[in-house]
Amino acid sequence: MRYLTAEELKETARDHAHEILERCAGKSVRDLFAIRVFNTYHDRMFGDRAKTRLLDLGSASGAFAEQLSESGYRDITGIDIDDYVSPERKSVFRSFRTADLATERLPWPDQSFDAIAAWCVLPHLENPFHCIREIARVAAPGGLFIFTAPHLGSKPSRRYFLAHGDFKSYRATNNHIALFTPGVVQKTVLRYFAPIATEYHFRPKIFRGPKGKLRQAAYRLARLQPAWQKTLDYRWAYNAVYVLRKQQADAHAP
Repeated sequence: MRYLTAEELKETARDHAHEILERCAGKSVRDLFAIRVFNTYHDRMFGDRAKTRLLDLGSASGAFAEQLSESGYRDITGIDIDDYVSPERKSVFRSFRTADLATERLPWPDQSFDAIAAWCVLPHLENPFHCIREIARVAAPGGLFIFTAPHLGSKPSRRYFLAHGDFKSYRATNNHIALFTPGVVQKTVLRYFAPIATEYHFRPKIFRGPKGKLRQAAYRLARLQPAWQKTLDYRWAYNAVYVLRKQQADAHAP
């Protein structure tokens, strides 16, 4: 999808955006990687899934919310710049709101949610740092926050940059505009959230073909040692998945 401003998404290119986003689910969601990661860290931190107050930030078609519902979560709230949720998925949300995530306040009081997920959302925003502050505001102390961003440190990403002077995920024909390098995450997100883990999502297609078979064999061997597996995840990943916990108090408060 090409980059569209908020005005284009809501007005001049609204029909075009709906045509795409009503059918859209990010790669991490389509591969069921997102729900596996979310369930793993949720269950380490919380008890009954049905009681967790969840915010699906940037819901698009509602595909991830549907997976949450199928996994036993019941208190699911969604938000996006417009309502792209497919009719058959609307019932999985307890409530759904619209807002420009880059500029507007999230329409809930402080500490409204126990867990917040933003799959393939923040790198598309003109001001993701405003959104991060709002996420921190509505997250309960000790709450879970998971978001993804293109993994710029992978071997394919670095190779593409050296060849083209740009990152493939940020080239002119797509809609990523905000870069999340480790330093940017440290300066912005980690002001409010403590890191729990970084997971890495790679596309299944890297295991296809003759070279893919060799990667598959290497990855099976690496699973015997978590440090080896993390090395290969970092080397091959398409997305970095940041798993964070809301700090009990703002470390930067006066």
